[in-house]
Amino acid sequence: MLFCDYATATGQPALPTTVATLVGFFAALPARPATQVRRVRAIAAAHRWAGHLLARPQNGPAALPGATLRLRAARTGGVDPVEMIAACATRGWPHGLHGRRDAFLIVTALVLNLPQARVRGLVPAEVTLASDGVLVGAQAVPAEVDPRRCPACAVVRWLEILGVLDGLGRGSARMDLTGAHAAATTDPHRHECRGPQRWRAAATLLPAIDRHGWHDDYQPITTRTIRTRLALAATRATQQHEPATPTPHAPALGAAAPATAGRETPSLEEALTLLDDIADDADALNDRILALLNQGQPVTTVAPHRHLTVEATRFRPVATRPRASR
Repeated sequence: MLFCDYATATGQPALPTTVATLVGFFAALPARPATQVRRVRAIAAAHRWAGHLLARPQNGPAALPGATLRLRAARTGGVDPVEMIAACATRGWPHGLHGRRDAFLIVTALVLNLPQARVRGLVPAEVTLASDGVLVGAQAVPAEVDPRRCPACAVVRWLEILGVLDGLGRGSARMDLTGAHAAATTDPHRHECRGPQRWRAAATLLPAIDRHGWHDDYQPITTRTIRTRLALAATRATQQHEPATPTPHAPALGAAAPATAGRETPSLEEALTLLDDIADDADALNDRILALLNQGQPVTTVAPHRHLTVEATRFRPVATRPRASR
């Protein structure tokens, strides 16, 4: 290993190493950030196998996960990923289902910094739950003191409800989320599932779920939905820290009521979710039409969630027969 060679050449301990040795190693052998992160993971894994805890500096490529989360907050518009996790709903239907999936998405996309294509392709075999920690995609998921903000707890909360949704059905998931309690600071940390691990039979860890709680067993979440859900999570976390808007004074008696007084304005989350569902339905309908047209068959299909029928037929040129000479 490169680090062992450096430690031997400089006469410093390699196992267990020190903060000064790590700082000197990264200063003497600079590399791209992704390469430095892989080096830290390899050194930390060697320490764990030997029964040691890797000592890390407060900043730089070998910093502790907690400091890394703070530095990565700039990618979400200044919102800390752990604050985004705390703002996600953990109970209720169907927002509790979406909230738990959003928290798992935040862990994989922001905390672990996995690419979107890698996030969409996560399968149960890549997750390990143990009393000493949670691993996703061969990366250790960090833990926070507050269970509401703990990324490892967020992973377990999502896997439990995913197992119920995929193994027992939508009705059972709805009952569990309706009777669940919201995460609190006094809750114990849970880095292992309590009951049967039904989520291991799921085809994907991030399935597509519509606004009514229906999920697609084999269709993973789209990249467009990933961007939308992360933006909504950042907005929720920001709104929790903003002061409440003062309630406007009631109009005087006899004054004309505004035209929109009885109209309920949809929230940003509802509007973006509806637009995302419409775009997904349009893409699915277009793919179905193209597939049937390529087969040369008449098309009669109904777009999901809508009463929209589209009919199309491929026309082939018909060869004309020459007229007989009279």
